[in-house]
Amino acid sequence: MDQIRTMQDNINKDNSFFTDWWDQINKPIFVSILSLIFIGLFISLTINQNDQYSNTSNIFSVFSSQAIYLIIGLALCFIISFFDSTKIRSITIILFSFFLILLFLTLIFGNEIKGSKRWIDLKYFTIMPIEIIKPFFCLLLAFILSNENGKNTIYPYILSFVIYLSISSILILQPDISQFILISAIYFSSIFLSGFSFIILISIIILGVISFLGIYLLNFNVQNRIKSFFSPDQYDVSQAELSLKAIKSGGLTGVGPGNGIIKEKIPEAESDYIFSVIAEEYGLFGCLMLLTIFFIIAYNSFKSVYNNNNHFIQISLFTLVVYFCLQALIHISVNIRLIPTTGITLPFISYGGSSILGMSITCGFIMMFSKKRHNR
Repeated sequence: MDQIRTMQDNINKDNSFFTDWWDQINKPIFVSILSLIFIGLFISLTINQNDQYSNTSNIFSVFSSQAIYLIIGLALCFIISFFDSTKIRSITIILFSFFLILLFLTLIFGNEIKGSKRWIDLKYFTIMPIEIIKPFFCLLLAFILSNENGKNTIYPYILSFVIYLSISSILILQPDISQFILISAIYFSSIFLSGFSFIILISIIILGVISFLGIYLLNFNVQNRIKSFFSPDQYDVSQAELSLKAIKSGGLTGVGPGNGIIKEKIPEAESDYIFSVIAEEYGLFGCLMLLTIFFIIAYNSFKSVYNNNNHFIQISLFTLVVYFCLQALIHISVNIRLIPTTGITLPFISYGGSSILGMSITCGFIMMFSKKRHNR
């Protein structure tokens, strides 16, 4: 009899645990993230793989590997959403330090692809450390800059800048200017919400302008991308032109899943130009649906930031959602040729294991920080 009661108590505890999670979770954000993951699965099934990812003619080859990463990412997102926001400091510092070391090792042992060392080969798979480090960078900045005790000193800004500079220096040396821009956006967002002074803001702006000019003058790849954007007649911009052609051919409703023809001519349709594939096959309606999903995540996240009194959670959630949505915005802007080519992926949709895992960690934290219990 006692054993039956004990079993019943355990069942009730489990039920209350999941019930509490479901009551607390921000459901629009949760449903939107699930939608992006399932869209990523469906897109990976209907797009033909590139030889860069597979040497077989089986259309399921890319889907299977993409599906594995998305399923792992979904589980990771769920697990993180159960965490207690007050007990993640130690694990954030440990994981950030670990991936920062991996990021540095890319300069020594990294695989060079297209003139850049961004990946480390771990025999059975490759990893791009910067994709994993970004969500932990958001949290680490929040730990340093959050002003819980009412103190406002210069030391947190110095420490945060040193950390930012260490990551930025490695990215410039790789070089990976696109990720440098995202890291800079994360850093600026955290400073913006930390209660900054105008002196600090002006200093950051001046430093940013000087850094951009220095990168432009010293990096020929950046020069070529910017010059090709402003003078397309003098450079090979076939990828960008094919992307625009695919978007235009899609019209309002698209040509149907898997029926795209122009996508087969785009060299990086699975990753850098996946939005143009969506536009060709699903048309304007499909693109608007995707944009609406990102808008729902951004709106509800910013609403949670406004309704929160915890400065650490405010900075964390704000920087995470700025990074998440800015990456999507940059990817889409490249596809419709508003900005030069960057190589930035579309969250959960573009092919790439490191990107999916990094975005899963990001969305797990967004779900955790946007719970109702954190609202004032």
